[in-house]
Amino acid sequence: MLKKSITLGILILLAAFFSVDNHAAAQQMIICTDGIARVGETETEVQAKHRACLDAQQRALEEAGVIVASKTTVVNHQVLEDWLQSVAAARIQSRVLAESRSIEDNAIVFRVKLECKVEAADITLLNQELQKLIIPGGQAHDKVAKKKESVKDFVLTDGSLYTGSLVDGLPDGRGVKQFTDGGRYEGEFRKGFREGTGNFVWSSGASYTGNWLRDKRCGQGEFISAAGEKQAGRWLNDVFYAE
Repeated sequence: MLKKSITLGILILLAAFFSVDNHAAAQQMIICTDGIARVGETETEVQAKHRACLDAQQRALEEAGVIVASKTTVVNHQVLEDWLQSVAAARIQSRVLAESRSIEDNAIVFRVKLECKVEAADITLLNQELQKLIIPGGQAHDKVAKKKESVKDFVLTDGSLYTGSLVDGLPDGRGVKQFTDGGRYEGEFRKGFREGTGNFVWSSGASYTGNWLRDKRCGQGEFISAAGEKQAGRWLNDVFYAE
């Protein structure tokens, strides 16, 4: 009797283990995709290879079910591309299966094949985030705000001072935000975030002028250090990666 009970217990544990394991596997999709990039005139081969990997990761997002076909209805095409790159970098685990380097039409071309792991549970949330960037029928999807006003020296929850357009208690539209550490941002906001185009000046004197996405430098922009050194080109998640 004892032996039967032990055997039954082991079977139950094994069944539970495989059930959890299968459930976890079902939540993760493994997709193999190809990416391609040509080396630009002011670009290194390492940067081009990185772009090829991003291209493959973005294709994996599409195959997984993230709807990116409606690019023409996006207000700022650049913002959508930056969003895709941010998501690809943050949400996808990938490994290189194959890569090649060739010369085509007097240009160096990189091709990569990646195995990408995408969490199925993320897809619905990602589509909801993407929808916020899309304007159906050419009209803003949030045409009616609950409360829109213009404020001056409004104290935000982080202690900073804000002057500009406020929607539902958050900076939205154009405005100026004076940070408690001495930094100052002037430009576009969306739902409390620096988003769109704008200029930020640090207390050190360094500055950045260009595109922003959810409080991070994302897209085309120029950074000038306190010493006067410049970095102009593409940014992603606050990191400069291409001229």
